[in-house]
Amino acid sequence: MASGKVSFLDQQQNREVTELGLRLKGASENVTMNHMGIQQTAKRPIIKKVLELMAAGIDVSSLFGDVIKAASTKDLVQKKLAYMYISTQAEQNSDLVILAVNTFQNDLRDENPFVRGLALRTLCSMRLIDYVPYMIESLNHALIDSSAYVDEHSFYASLVDQLYNTLRDRDPEVVANCIVALNRILLSEGGIAVDTNIAHYLLQRLHEFNEWHQCLVLDTLIRYEPSSEDEKFDIMNLLDDRLKHHNSGVQLATVKIFIKLAEGIPEIREDVYKRIKGPILTLLTLGSPEVVYSCLEHIIVLMSQSHQLFQEDYKYFYRRIKEPSFVTLKKLEVLENVATKTSSKEIINEISGYISGTDKVIAQKSIESIVKISFRIESVLSYSLEVFMKLLETGIDVIVSSIITALEEFINESPEKVGGLLSVLPSVWTSIDLSSQAGPAFLNLLTTVGYEIPEAPYILEFLIDDLENYPATSFRLQLLNSTATLFLHRPAECRGMLAKLFKYSMEPNESLEIRERALFLYRLLQKDIKKAQEIFKHQCCASKKNSSNNFKMKDKHLTKFNTISLLYGKYSEQYLVEPTPDVSKRNDNQFFSSPTHNISEFDELISPQPQHIAKDEFTLSSTASIDAKKFKACWENFTESCEFEISLSDSSTSLTSLTLDDVEAVFEENNMMIMASGSSGDYLKFFLYAQEINSNILMLCELKLNLNLKLAKINIKIGYETYGIIYEDQKMDLSKYSEFFIQYLTKFIKELTI
Repeated sequence: MASGKVSFLDQQQNREVTELGLRLKGASENVTMNHMGIQQTAKRPIIKKVLELMAAGIDVSSLFGDVIKAASTKDLVQKKLAYMYISTQAEQNSDLVILAVNTFQNDLRDENPFVRGLALRTLCSMRLIDYVPYMIESLNHALIDSSAYVDEHSFYASLVDQLYNTLRDRDPEVVANCIVALNRILLSEGGIAVDTNIAHYLLQRLHEFNEWHQCLVLDTLIRYEPSSEDEKFDIMNLLDDRLKHHNSGVQLATVKIFIKLAEGIPEIREDVYKRIKGPILTLLTLGSPEVVYSCLEHIIVLMSQSHQLFQEDYKYFYRRIKEPSFVTLKKLEVLENVATKTSSKEIINEISGYISGTDKVIAQKSIESIVKISFRIESVLSYSLEVFMKLLETGIDVIVSSIITALEEFINESPEKVGGLLSVLPSVWTSIDLSSQAGPAFLNLLTTVGYEIPEAPYILEFLIDDLENYPATSFRLQLLNSTATLFLHRPAECRGMLAKLFKYSMEPNESLEIRERALFLYRLLQKDIKKAQEIFKHQCCASKKNSSNNFKMKDKHLTKFNTISLLYGKYSEQYLVEPTPDVSKRNDNQFFSSPTHNISEFDELISPQPQHIAKDEFTLSSTASIDAKKFKACWENFTESCEFEISLSDSSTSLTSLTLDDVEAVFEENNMMIMASGSSGDYLKFFLYAQEINSNILMLCELKLNLNLKLAKINIKIGYETYGIIYEDQKMDLSKYSEFFIQYLTKFIKELTI
């Protein structure tokens, strides 16, 4: 018969808890002086030691009765420590909580407001349904307490009428707390109901609140609907000085009210917008980078309402010295839309100065911005092309590749102007990163407009001979189109290399998409040359011209002004999830344990079931190969990333017996290549990469397997092999393939222990 054994460590812990109980019983309430010269009771350090044991996960519930007795003291620090213990251990000692409630009620009548507030907060923090009546009764008294500190802990009572009455309290902090409580309690009804009396009362007292409470009051006043235009004017006059407030939150909250009040009065709308423009531009020059970014987002919203509002103030959006890149990128977005015929050349000249900087992202975004301005203002197109011509001469691969991509967009807009510029293609093509988005763009330019370039056939022939270094599907498809197009113009020079390309493209190991395109072109040229000429004559790239009113935020987003929704670019319900914890069953030991042991419940969110993988859209190449230098460069430049953890099931000893060779074999069998691997203690670490067979999308992964904790930590980065300019449709592809790869990888990690 087996008997349970208590470990030596458990015995020591039990002995220590018992000793603390005896010390609590025997300690007096007399005040002594500790070694630092601070007065304290003898029980204070004992209770502190009890809390230390509790934080270490040791069961100290047996001391509940002794700590309750220690809570009846004039030593405020000791009382706080005791109340902290009581609120944490109440669920495990529900039968003895009634003793604590008596102590709370005594303290709720204490002359010291801090003692009353502490008792109220602790009483309401206990997650015991049977004691809710005591909480309600205490909250009723707290709402009429003379101290704002005590009232501060009465947010969640369902005493709406009394809270409305408390709005008249003389202390502005109490008023602010009432507004917060009413907004929370009445959340399903849209928050506190603001009538004329409440609105004018809050407006008259606005200056009494601190800056954060002013933001709260202003956000509340936005719900009020004035009954007349005169009342609207009165409110704007009362709030006019808030536009000059030093706090950006107060300024933007006031701006939002001004915009709302002007909605129903079209004749003053533009005047109101001009009035609020000055304070926002001031924030733009004096605020921190984070505030500046937020202001720029709000400016984009205002521009959607008044297109000409900031057109004369374009210099405010020029880049400043040591400005963070995220601010510059947002300024470029604004400059795209404030440029006019008068200012466009100056703005383009300013933006072109950013292209030669060290920041590649800003350089690419600057080129995109010049393209968008040129599309919107046709008179500046020639000047933009001159700027690009000078930049092409630099030979910097990132700049050249980005400009080549931009020139492809210009073809549909004004091919006759672009044509002359393409004569530089033979001299710059070696600087183009052909494995990026610029590769297909270069091929398209070479044949769509620049087919008269003498070197064009020889450039294509070189690329065909070097085809194995360009595995991307988009590049090979465009190479087929470009070679076939050039063949129709110069058949004698292109016949041999086109035949060679058809042969390469129809090999069995080539992707289905490329084989079908090659077969189609072969049959078209074989069947009817004239028809082929007609088809290719009308072939042109899709227009990417931007609308002149291409603002990020539309009119309907004005309601989200001065909210975090602007920074997310979506409504709050799309990124906020209302928590629904079951507090009655929560185990407080969770607060003192490592979160890494509670990962398994999130596995389904992190890694959807493998059977949902669209296998016809996602296939890994069995011949992918990159070197360590390429891996490092891609890892540093890829922006699409994801970090997560998954728990590993282990019903046997299979997990602890895993070796590096075992894991590597599983991955390589499924076309996930090993860049590097190693082991240290309970950890196995791998760097993996994989190539999507139908595109030039590259997936990188850092994997750490903790065999002791049965946990896998994964960091994934994904991007195009050339990490050039990424367009919106490509971002969607990256996100989709990232999800596929996570599912694919997770499936095989979990199978390691099956």
